[in-house]
Amino acid sequence: MSITRRQALQIGGVGIIGAFGLAVPLTSVDAKSASRLAPSNMPRPFQRTLEVPTVLAPTRTTLDPDGHKRHHYRIEQKLGSANIVPGLSTPILGYNGTFPGPTIKVNQGERITLMMDNILPLFHPQWGYRLDTSTHLHGSASLPQFDGYANDLTGLGFCKDYEYPNFQPARTLWYHDHAVHNTAQSVYSGLAGQYHMHDDVERSLLPQGKFDVPLTVSDAMFAADGQLAYDDNTHSGLWGDVVLVNGAPWPVMKVQRRIYRFRILNASIARSYRFSLSTGDPVTMVATDGGLMPTAQQVSSWRHSGGERYEVLIDFSKYPAGKRVELRNLSNDNNVDYDFTGKVMAFDVTDEPVDTSGPAAKVMPTLLTPSTPMSLTPSQSVKSRHMRVKRDNDIWTIGGMTWDEVVESGYKKVLADPDLDDVEIWTIENSSGGWFHPVHIHLVDFQILSRNGRPPFAYERGPKDVVYVGEGETVRLLMKFEHHRGRYMIHCHNLPHEDHDMMAQFSVGIDPNDPDPNHPIEASKPHPINQTAPVEEPGDEPTDEPTPETPEPTASATATAEPTETASPAPAEPTATATPTATSDVLTITTARHRLNKDMDVAGTSRIDGAVPAGSASVKVYDVTPGRAETLLGTVPINSLGSWSLSAKPGPRQQVTSVRAVSSRGGTATRRMDTR
Repeated sequence: MSITRRQALQIGGVGIIGAFGLAVPLTSVDAKSASRLAPSNMPRPFQRTLEVPTVLAPTRTTLDPDGHKRHHYRIEQKLGSANIVPGLSTPILGYNGTFPGPTIKVNQGERITLMMDNILPLFHPQWGYRLDTSTHLHGSASLPQFDGYANDLTGLGFCKDYEYPNFQPARTLWYHDHAVHNTAQSVYSGLAGQYHMHDDVERSLLPQGKFDVPLTVSDAMFAADGQLAYDDNTHSGLWGDVVLVNGAPWPVMKVQRRIYRFRILNASIARSYRFSLSTGDPVTMVATDGGLMPTAQQVSSWRHSGGERYEVLIDFSKYPAGKRVELRNLSNDNNVDYDFTGKVMAFDVTDEPVDTSGPAAKVMPTLLTPSTPMSLTPSQSVKSRHMRVKRDNDIWTIGGMTWDEVVESGYKKVLADPDLDDVEIWTIENSSGGWFHPVHIHLVDFQILSRNGRPPFAYERGPKDVVYVGEGETVRLLMKFEHHRGRYMIHCHNLPHEDHDMMAQFSVGIDPNDPDPNHPIEASKPHPINQTAPVEEPGDEPTDEPTPETPEPTASATATAEPTETASPAPAEPTATATPTATSDVLTITTARHRLNKDMDVAGTSRIDGAVPAGSASVKVYDVTPGRAETLLGTVPINSLGSWSLSAKPGPRQQVTSVRAVSSRGGTATRRMDTR
């Protein structure tokens, strides 16, 4: 589908894409803006100074019994306010109330414990979903129970203690929310931050300190009052008209006439970029997701999708003082571009004295360092697997699997089951008619062997954990499943795709039907804030029984009702003794669809401790569409198989966008309706 600029302008505003729908992929849309801001409030490029996030200090440092240093950190997930829009304040969700969150810097071999407190409101103040969280340190070979597994949720008033080993080579990682079905909105609201791991090799080769600059790039659209607007275009993606770098629109950075290192993270939930310099000069690519490349690469532009990290060196010594160099976005197919999304930020070259201390101040490095992923050869592979990324009946799938299937299997269904230290080749095919998919594989770094039978792009010739699978592309990946046994996720990093429902899991060296000491949900549970995490006794086996510490997550909904906008709770911070309510009946909504003037279908299941309870019971289904009073849609029985369903033709006369189910056994669940 191709939409001209004139057609888009005639529609205008946030509904540009929604007016057309995205039943098929778009090829190009150009429009003036998506935000509803008044002209005086609309940010303009190059009016703000680049701000570098603060570096988080540990609360204390200890030694583990084996002598390894361990730093202890604490972060509060809480409401904050950002100065993005001139004259208006933008509410955000933030790590320590900021976006991006503080940067964490560690040395290789220094373990950390990150205490992540959830003091967010129970429900999102704008969009009404429950703000349970799961924190993923993207790029870390963490144990499954510390990997931010989507259904390993931390509720209001609770803390999850994440342990990170930091034994991998130096790299740029990032931490972000990964809560099941709500990752896109929570990351878009601000739950993202960088994490830098250093080692001796990297410190000897690349600029350090103030010449080592994190750039977290994202995009957003805004309502008239300065709040974030959200439209994921029937779960296809959100493309904002304001480009943010470290939370500021199109900022400017003053630079000396020397070489700088930039750690560029694409934290946009859907937009991809094709970065280039306004001068046409190449940058020097030195590191990819998994750290240093074997050899530095000169590239004039590079395609950069959600979740990817690229480290580039730019030599400003070739420019005279007073020169402005822009970082621009040439864009890619199936983005939506606006007046200023071709700009990202600017660098102003100054005449201040040049600090030439440290490595790579004046001379670009060429040879860098080998790594395990880049040293693998195809002959080492013991198995090849093939999977497609596509849209099936309005649901995004990967390898023919969805996350709901994983949950319904009791977290036992897997897409692949390599043994520990196996080397495999995975082929990922995107031949379903469009949409690009950045595919992220947890735990491992991989080597891109080929793209459509040709060598990977020059900038991809380093260890990766996200691969851009473009329209009509097939990529071959080579990886070694090392470090840990357990269950890990693979998903699309276009986050609306991940949430609906392009995520699956693989197991390494275990049978998911056997007891798992590193069960991603059961092995390390959240605990009330300011209380010590419970310690598992040796020999204890994790069970499937939920504890009263945190509610068991469900396949398709959270375990409590979603309020209407008029009844949203005030964003007050809870006390340390706040405790989420657990229910014995785990109620799920597996289907929720209302096609106005056609039909409505809502269906789900009821389980207690994973089993179908005996005895008669029923489910009441309510319309909880934000902005209007809650209304009972109907009461239906739960059958002997634990299933229930409510159908109506033509259905309610008003469009239902969200429903809540309440069982007579005490279970509740909420889900947004598919309205197509």
